Parts: sequence; structure tokens; C-alpha cells
Amino acid sequence: MKNENNIYWQEPKPKPYALYIHGFASSAKSGTKSSLGQKLDEYEWLAPEITHDPYESLGILNEWAAAFQPALIVGTSMGGMLAAYVNCPTAVKIVINPSLDMERTLRKRGYGKHPYLQPRENGETEFIIDEPMIHRFIDFRLEHTIINGQRSIALFSTDDELIGKEYSKRHAVTLEALNWEIIWSSKFGHRCNDQAVKEIVKTLKTQV
Repeated sequence: MKNENNIYWQEPKPKPYALYIHGFASSAKSGTKSSLGQKLDEYEWLAPEITHDPYESLGILNEWAAAFQPALIVGTSMGGMLAAYVNCPTAVKIVINPSLDMERTLRKRGYGKHPYLQPRENGETEFIIDEPMIHRFIDFRLEHTIINGQRSIALFSTDDELIGKEYSKRHAVTLEALNWEIIWSSKFGHRCNDQAVKEIVKTLKTQV
């Protein structure tokens, strides 16, 4: 409530928005958003729920980016891959273990049914990996171009149990050629845990 008797009172400035993009088997209820919000509370955090269709997901993300103009975009795994394509060049982009070749990651997970790691907004509890889904990701990768942010950072684990060290290095080379900052860490695996969040905070406080 505004204090009418305090002539020095000022309306608090609104926080800039930050957009978190969850991974393939996760949801908008991912605990990573909460962890980021606790460590980086200078931002108002948003987390749209995306789907298994990369075209549809990028459409959702571009709509949110246009509407909120986030100052920061953070994505993990598939979310990291999509973050690289979001049309928001004024934002700082941070991708964590981005799965730039989702078709390979999906084949490694295996065809058939898999459980979601987090509750989905539509109530679904499992998803199916099949060949049409995989080809959808292949087409998406071939048809889209990565869009750099105001500052573009890729954080890779040296022990990524899902993507693997060889392919993590390949992804790092791809992004480095596009002038992304590459950071390696041995403090977490594929999933974005508290140690990874600490690395993100440290990275943001490091000026280039």
C-alpha cells in the first residue's frame, strides 16, 4: 500500500522477466524454475509448458518472448536446444546441456512409452517416442537457424550421462563457432541441479 505521508516513497520498479524452458520429459512445474527464482530473485520467472513437437514449442516460446520481452532465457536439455532458436536477440541466453540433435537423444532413450518426470498441466503421465517424432526433430533442426542473444552462454557437464561427452563436445564446437561462450563443469550431470544453478549465477555475475 502506498504511504501518502512519506514524500520519499516511490513505486517499486517492476522486475525484468526471465524465461525458463524445461526439458523433454519435464513440465512447467519443474523444480529448476523454483531454484532459479530463489537464486536469481531479481527476475520475475516465467515457465511455459512446451510439447514434444519442436515447431509447436518454438511457436509457444516466441509468443511468450514477444509478449514479455525477457531479459534472460534459460533452457535445459531440449529446452536448451529450443532456447537457442527463440527469437529474442536482446535477451541473455543460457543453455544447459543443450540437446542440439534431439533425434539421437530420443533414440538413446528408446522407442515406446516413458513416464514424465514432473506432472503435466494436461494431466498426462507418459509419452511415446516413435519414428515420426524423431523425424519431426530432424526436419526442425535442418529448417531453423540458431539466434544469438545479447550474450549467449552454453554450460556443459563433463559427465553428461544422457548426451555423453563426445556429443557434448560436438555441441560445444557448434555453438562456439557461433560465438557462444562455452563453460564446462564437473559439478553436475545432465539434469540441472542446485550445483548447475550456482554455476549459472556465477556466470551471470561474470562480465565479458
